[in-house]
Amino acid sequence: MLFPPSYGESVLIPRFRTRPYETPSPTTYINTDVCTFTEIAMADIRTRILEAADAHISLISQMSDLEHAPFTLEQQSKYLADLKKTLTSLKTELEKLRKITSKERKGHQDLRDSFARRYAHKLTGRSEKFVSKIEKEEREYLDALHNERAAEEKERYLEDTIAETENRVAELTTQTNQYVNLKEQSEQLYKKVFDGPTPEFPEEDQMEVAVQHAKDFFAEAQSRCNSDQEAEKLMFKAEKSVARAVKFCDEALSASSWDVWGGGTVADMIERDNLSKAKSTVSQAQMLLGQAIDLQDAIGPFDTVKVAGGHTTEIFLDNPVSDYEFHKKVKETYVQMRLLHQKVQLELQAQRGRALDSKNNMEDAKAQLAAARGELEKVRREVFERVTGISCSTGTPPAYDAMDSPPALDPDEILVA
Repeated sequence: MLFPPSYGESVLIPRFRTRPYETPSPTTYINTDVCTFTEIAMADIRTRILEAADAHISLISQMSDLEHAPFTLEQQSKYLADLKKTLTSLKTELEKLRKITSKERKGHQDLRDSFARRYAHKLTGRSEKFVSKIEKEEREYLDALHNERAAEEKERYLEDTIAETENRVAELTTQTNQYVNLKEQSEQLYKKVFDGPTPEFPEEDQMEVAVQHAKDFFAEAQSRCNSDQEAEKLMFKAEKSVARAVKFCDEALSASSWDVWGGGTVADMIERDNLSKAKSTVSQAQMLLGQAIDLQDAIGPFDTVKVAGGHTTEIFLDNPVSDYEFHKKVKETYVQMRLLHQKVQLELQAQRGRALDSKNNMEDAKAQLAAARGELEKVRREVFERVTGISCSTGTPPAYDAMDSPPALDPDEILVA
């Protein structure tokens, strides 16, 4: 096939050109494309950072002002709870003191105002003893009155302190909500700016991966914790059911012993009624145990208890031999049920330990996730600082001083002598 001259010149002739005029190799073109893409990506993220700089500085500044609020709120909430608990105890003690004061007042007044007693003591020459008794009653009354008034003063102090602390807690709650809202805005801003790979800032990509791993680890730990806690609840219910089944078997065994010695139809009815209840109850327990094992395969295994049973017609055709044979079956059921109960109790204790370990692991994973998120936020702030040249550090607000609030009363101070 013949080609037009123009096509031959553009395609065929370059094959015979000398080396200085050769076209660039394909590899060179690929490298140029990659470098161009990277430069575009770096320019794009820098643009996003610069565009978000003002909003970022504003958020960081506001968050810095409120950063103390969550911790202080937690601290003040505990302080308020302690104050209220102390006030409740004080009110109970104050009621007792008021009764003592009332009793002492009445005794003092009765003795002081008793003309007959005073005259009788005067006639017998024992007036000094009477006066001493009056003074003793008066001292006891005054001591009781002093204790009551001291407790009332403490009550007023606590009520005022509680009112002040409640106002503080309300203020801190508002600040904490604002801080949480700003935190969410900050996370959304970071997500928008740093969405996708950031080759110019590899430390940011590394921390993103670390945070994702921490999230996965926490999700797994939380799932394991939830499963172990649910398994513990199921084991607890199963233990209660097996305990009831043991009780029914015990009552059936007593009725069976009575039947062997001539208990008759009544003993047979009691025996089989309790065995029926035991069978139903242990069946429920086995279902619960199966659900617990599905959640935690370390639980079990458990032996199946075959509850003794017989035909209803045996009640009307019983005899000492059949009664004794059935008594042995009931006794075997009782023994098996006791062994099952012991096994369930041991497994319940073991599962409680696993649930506690799972909870601790979840808390550790939660702390690791929080630390990873904090480190990622720190890295992103540093990236903002490098790109914009503006420091994101606005200074840390002064730490909350617990002495700013009035101290709670020591519990021992409530017990007035």
